Amino acid sequence: MSRWPWSARHSAGDDVRTRVVPWAVVSPLVVVGVVALVQVLFDGGPTLQGLLSALAGGLVAALLLLVLALQSAVRLDVEGRHQQEALDAALRQALHDPLTDLGNRQLFTDRLQHALARRSSGACAVLYLDLDGFKGVNDTHGHAVGDIVLVEVSNRLRAAVRPEDTVARFGGDEFAVLCEDLADELNASRIAERVVNSIADRPIEFGGGRRLVITPSVGIALARDEADASKLLRRADAALYRAKEGGKARSELFDERMQAQAVDTLQTEVDLALAVAEGQLRLHYQPIVDLRDGHVQGVEALLRWQHPRRGLLQPADFVPLAERSGLIVDIGKWVIDEAWKTLEHWYSTIEDCRLTVAVNVSRRQLANAELLDAVASSQPTGPAGNALLVEVSEELLVADANAGFSTLHALRMMGVRVAVDDFGAGVSSLAHLQTMPIDHVKVDRHFVAGLGRHRQDEAVVAGIIGMAKNMGVGVVAEGVESSDQLEALKRLGCDSAQGFLLGRPSPDVRDVVDLPALEARQGAAPAVREAVR
Repeated sequence: MSRWPWSARHSAGDDVRTRVVPWAVVSPLVVVGVVALVQVLFDGGPTLQGLLSALAGGLVAALLLLVLALQSAVRLDVEGRHQQEALDAALRQALHDPLTDLGNRQLFTDRLQHALARRSSGACAVLYLDLDGFKGVNDTHGHAVGDIVLVEVSNRLRAAVRPEDTVARFGGDEFAVLCEDLADELNASRIAERVVNSIADRPIEFGGGRRLVITPSVGIALARDEADASKLLRRADAALYRAKEGGKARSELFDERMQAQAVDTLQTEVDLALAVAEGQLRLHYQPIVDLRDGHVQGVEALLRWQHPRRGLLQPADFVPLAERSGLIVDIGKWVIDEAWKTLEHWYSTIEDCRLTVAVNVSRRQLANAELLDAVASSQPTGPAGNALLVEVSEELLVADANAGFSTLHALRMMGVRVAVDDFGAGVSSLAHLQTMPIDHVKVDRHFVAGLGRHRQDEAVVAGIIGMAKNMGVGVVAEGVESSDQLEALKRLGCDSAQGFLLGRPSPDVRDVVDLPALEARQGAAPAVREAVR
């Protein structure tokens, strides 16, 4: 039915107007006709007075009906507008980020799919970006300041791209830009460069005149023959990861080399999931030697992957992938279980055993509540349950101080010892040492490598050792590869050390710890004693 000219287009009251108003208009004539018919049947014929009276009554009734109908229509219009506004608000909330008012992942993906379906001669590109070191902003200044940064970044993003481009926030500090009808890939790179400069060139101000310098890393993916939104986003994410590796505060364009690496990474991820299930992971052990008398006080359990086609893989070949994919949680649980089994065997067969096993914990493990469950689920009773040493890098602790410290406090309450790995490489190391819930620090191998050659490195190591001893914290030097380094560490009063000079990692713990000698209570392995002497 047609809409009435005085009604709002698509208003809910139009149905009332369309159905009731015409009847109200013609109803007086209907009334007159009915009265005339009755008079013909019963009175012999209609009279003018009777018809006029019927017409007057019909007009009054029609007017009342018309007024009531229009009032109802207006009320329905108001209710309909309120419902539509609520529906529009709910739809916008479902498709937009409430903090920045940018589109969210769902809206972006929908527009990307439509763009891929209708693109013609012009290129289509996705820019995927996040903010370098943003987590430190939240940890240092609080989430309120983090929100200020995100809002300002979103405003700068809108200003940096073209009006027709779509900008979205995917969550956290991750943003995406959809660029359509590009002339070529150079155009996409120029837009990415504007995005980087718009955020990095000017500090972001927040309360009290304080300012923060924020930089983004951007990954660019161009749509070519494929019309797959999820594939294009994965490519942009891979390019972003490469931009991070290349030094941050920059953009990187996805190319065929990355495509091959992406395929290889995907296959490696599939293989790694099978490796956990099929028992392809291995632990190699490296001795940690007490520099006072040369005995082996424990070992560090180092993860390896015995790949069925590629052979023995080092942690650098697969741990970053395990971290990104989340497989590191299951792998970490396996490592801890194996360490507990080793300790339980030692403490049940060696009288007065004091050996320790150190394992490394990654960022995702530290942030995952399952770490405590993994430690508790297979923790042996007795002295063996107090001989596990968890190593966390100083950089990780500084970046995630609150969550990391609480987890480490809980571990120490469970009897697990805590060490800070790569100590000295982070920011404000000695200041953080005062608040860290730790038992040992492991001096970063970079400073150990300079011992005997660079006075600055020796001064740093001496400072770490002095601070640690004043606080009752043990010191382990890692990466000891020469006699000069070993002599310098002994002279500086370092407690313990590990490195190729003292023992290379071995899959058989008996190669690095003289278990028969310990069982016979004869002390450390002769080769290790000789090296320390």
